[in-house]
This record gives sequence, C-alpha cells and structure tokens, in this order.
Amino acid sequence: MILTEELFIGMGGRQKTYIHPLDPSKCVKIAYSGNIRDVEKELRYRKICAERLKDSRLITKYFGTAQTNFGTGYIYERVRDYDGSTSKDLGVFLSTAESVKQVETVLLSFKEDFLNECIVTVDRNTANFMVQEISQGVYQVRIVDNIGTPVLIPLVYYFKFAARWKARRMWNIWVKDLEKNFSKVIPTDLVEKLIS
Repeated sequence: MILTEELFIGMGGRQKTYIHPLDPSKCVKIAYSGNIRDVEKELRYRKICAERLKDSRLITKYFGTAQTNFGTGYIYERVRDYDGSTSKDLGVFLSTAESVKQVETVLLSFKEDFLNECIVTVDRNTANFMVQEISQGVYQVRIVDNIGTPVLIPLVYYFKFAARWKARRMWNIWVKDLEKNFSKVIPTDLVEKLIS
C-alpha cells in the first residue's frame, strides 16, 4: 500500500495518520517513532475486551494491518462528518463552538456514553477524541487513540466494577482539565452537570 502526503490527516506523539488509499472510510496509522508499545497496548485492550467493545459508540473499528511504504500500517475506521470531511478533534471543536449550549449537548452525551461503556483511556489529550457531525447539527464524540492501559495485570479489563471506577475517576479529572483550558465554553454550571 502506497501512502502519500496528499493522504496525510495528522500526527500524534507516536503515530501519523493517513486516509486509506483504496477506501476513504478507513485510515491507516503508522508508528513513526519506532515505538509500537502504544499500538500493542491498544490491540491488547481490543482483544481482551472485544465482547464489551463490539457495540461501542465511542471506539473506532479496527480492521487489521497492511504493509505500506512507511512500514506496518494499522487500519481503522476513519471518523468523518456526514459530508465526508474528516471530523474535528475535541480541542478544535471546543475552540470554535458556536455556543455553550452546543458544547453542553455534546459533552453530556459523551459523558453518558463514556461512563456506560467504561472505556479505559491513558491520557486526556483532546486530540484523542473526535467530534463527529453525524447529521447537520447532531454530534457524537469518538475515541481514536490512547485506549487501554500499560499495567501488566489490568484488572479494569476483566472486572466491570474496576473499569467503571477508573472511567469515572478519569472523567472527573478530565472535566477539570476542560474547565481550566476551555473556560469560555465550559462555565461552572456546566462543570457541575458534567462531574460524575
């Protein structure tokens, strides 16, 4: 598979992401730092928690690997808006939101999904979350990176109560981060609704 700069979407701390050259509904991630521990951690989480994640509204689908001109590519569902364009990451969405009400609707829906699904995430970087406009003015948040945990024996994979506790704890810390970094669109009264 040949990946070109025209297909480039963006990059995180360890991976570059490209539009799949044969299927624009998918993307290809390449570990450019040579360190694939994050990829291995995520794939382990997906494997162990496959039953729990199969109907996830939040986690993008994974389709396997392919050899590319940049090395091994990991193929995922590409998060796109209803018009086909790549969705905005959460930080961009919050920085350009039309109103506090729009932000409230998106984040309260995300809270419900996140706590119901008990997703295990490693960090709270807004670039790991995409806000997908599924129809005009209707949004849902998707998680595109940094799922799983590097812990050797991850109890949160095997015990729902542990995953629930971890998700709630992570959510509340994350809400405080958002309040601090996006105070114009996340006022105190919204923070009170978001804290779990």
